[in-house]
Amino acid sequence: MNGILDGVEFDQFILGDAKAFQKAFDFYFPIIFRYALSKGTEKEDAEDIAQEAFTLLFLHRDKVRTSSDLYPYLYIITKRLCISFFRKKISGTKTVQEASFEWSSISLHLEQKINFAELNCILQQIIATLPPQQQEIYRRFKLEDEPQQDIAESMGISRHTVKNHLQVATKLVRLKLQKIYFFLF
Repeated sequence: MNGILDGVEFDQFILGDAKAFQKAFDFYFPIIFRYALSKGTEKEDAEDIAQEAFTLLFLHRDKVRTSSDLYPYLYIITKRLCISFFRKKISGTKTVQEASFEWSSISLHLEQKINFAELNCILQQIIATLPPQQQEIYRRFKLEDEPQQDIAESMGISRHTVKNHLQVATKLVRLKLQKIYFFLF
């Protein structure tokens, strides 16, 4: 497949130009999406995989040497994301059980050291440091047990956006809790 971007556009793409990236995205997204869908993923999962492939392309665009290398690079990224998706799906139950057990043991240990009210206060303070949209998504999903799709619909954003905000917020909360845990013990 020949490159979609000419020399100047490709140079702009490498520099992070939004118009050049949009041109590549508009051309290659349907191809990448169909590839992910052909691997047996659901439509929503294929869309997530394709979007993630373009995110990785943008983050690592300096590794692409020529315009004609865009599609092979996207193809390899997408192939790896599909493999990763199915690995996670297969080992998901085991991972959830292990994470649940680990979190339970950490929680039990923390409750022995700090009373629940103090822990809750610390968690609320950490959540308050998140950007407003991440705060709302984190609280609704983690504390109120609301499904991601319901959150997305009520906030007028995509489920993928909710998922991304949730991943970032969860990681930040976990890191800050770990710092406090190591500081206290």
